[in-house]
Amino acid sequence: MAMAMQERDWLRGIARRSWRCVVCLAGVIACILSLVSDAAAQDTPLLLPPPELSGETQTVPLLRASPETNSSAEKADGSLTLRPATEPGLLERLPDGVEPPPDLAFPESGVGPIYSEEYYYEGVPGPQKLSPYKNGFFQKLSFSAAWIGTGGVGELGITEIDTALTVAVPMPIREWPMLITPGYNVDFLDGPSGPPGSDLPPRLNEAYLDFMWLPTFVHRHTLMLAVAPSYFSDFEGDHDKAFRLTGKALWIYDARPDELQLVVGVLYLNRDNVRLLPAGGAIWCPADWAKFELIFPKPKLAIRYNVGQGFEDWGFVTAEFGGNTWAIERESGLSDQVTLLDYRILGGIERKLDGGAGYRLEAGYVFGRSVEYSSNLGNFDPSDTFIVRGGVTY
Repeated sequence: MAMAMQERDWLRGIARRSWRCVVCLAGVIACILSLVSDAAAQDTPLLLPPPELSGETQTVPLLRASPETNSSAEKADGSLTLRPATEPGLLERLPDGVEPPPDLAFPESGVGPIYSEEYYYEGVPGPQKLSPYKNGFFQKLSFSAAWIGTGGVGELGITEIDTALTVAVPMPIREWPMLITPGYNVDFLDGPSGPPGSDLPPRLNEAYLDFMWLPTFVHRHTLMLAVAPSYFSDFEGDHDKAFRLTGKALWIYDARPDELQLVVGVLYLNRDNVRLLPAGGAIWCPADWAKFELIFPKPKLAIRYNVGQGFEDWGFVTAEFGGNTWAIERESGLSDQVTLLDYRILGGIERKLDGGAGYRLEAGYVFGRSVEYSSNLGNFDPSDTFIVRGGVTY
C-alpha cells in the first residue's frame, strides 16, 4: 500500500511539474509567433497532431481535397518536355516507352526521383502524398488487440480489445469538422490467483461516445476540443461512479506547414489517480521519411523504410502510460473503484494506406504496474512484464 501511495504521489508530482513545462512552452510559442511572418501564407492543409495525444485511438483528419498532381507537359505529338534540373519539380518515374538520356540513372526499385544533373522529365506525377483521412462522412473503423503477460506465476495478465468507428460532419463548414467516435473497449483479466487483489472482476468494460471539434479560428491556428461521455464498469451491480466525462483542449500552431507544429493544452482524464494532465510539445518532420512526435504524454519517433504505390511502411518507437479507473463490485458485494496503472515502451512497424487505413504490429516492455482500490483494500503491484499488440484500421 505504501509503495502504491508513493507511486501515486510521484505521478501527481510529475503532473505539477509538467504544468511549469507547459507554461514555459507557451512562452516559447509566443516568441515564435512574433518571429514567424504570415506574409506568404497559403491555404495549406494542416498536419494535425496524432491520435495518441488523448491516450486513445482516434482519427484527427481535416475534410479537405487531396493535393493536385503535377500538370501534364505532354505535347500534341506525344513527346515530353526536357528542362534543366535546376528548375523545381523533379519527378518520380518515366512513362512507358520513353527512354532516359544516357546520363539519367533509372533506379531498379522504381521508387524515388528520376533525374540527372542536367535534365528531368516534366509531366509525370510527382511523389505520392498519402492522405490521413477520407473525404466524406465515414472516416475509419478500427480494431486492436493487446496481450500483457502475467509477469510471474499467479500474477495479473490482461488482454485488451479496442474497437471504434469514426464519422465526420461539417460543424458548421467542412473545414471545421466534428468527428464523432463511438467505441467499446474491454479488458479481460487473468489473475491474480490469490490475495491480494484476487477478487478483481474477470472483465473491465469501457463504452464511450467521443465528440471532437477542429475549428481553424485563425490561419494556421487550430483548436482541438473534445468531450467523451463514458461508462467504465464491470457491468456487475449498480455503480453510481461508473459514468465519467473525459476530454481534451489543445491549441495547435502550424509553424511550418508539413514540417513543424507546436501543441499545448490539457487532457481531462478524470481518473481516480489523475484528473488533469498537461499535454504539449512539437511535431517535427525534417524529411518526408521521418516524423518525430515530441509530445507529452505520448512521444513517438517514426522512420519510413519503404514506400510503394498507395502505401508506406514505417518503423517506430513510442512510450505511453496505460490503465484507467473502473467502478466494480467486490467479492463481498460492496461497490468500489479500481485503478490500473502501468508505463509502456514499445517498438513496432506499421503500413499506412491512403485515407488513414493501415495496420500495425508492436511489442514492448511494461513496468511500474499497480492495482489500487478507492477503498485501499487489496492494493498490490504486479511485476514487470511484456506486451504484444496489433491493430487494423479501415
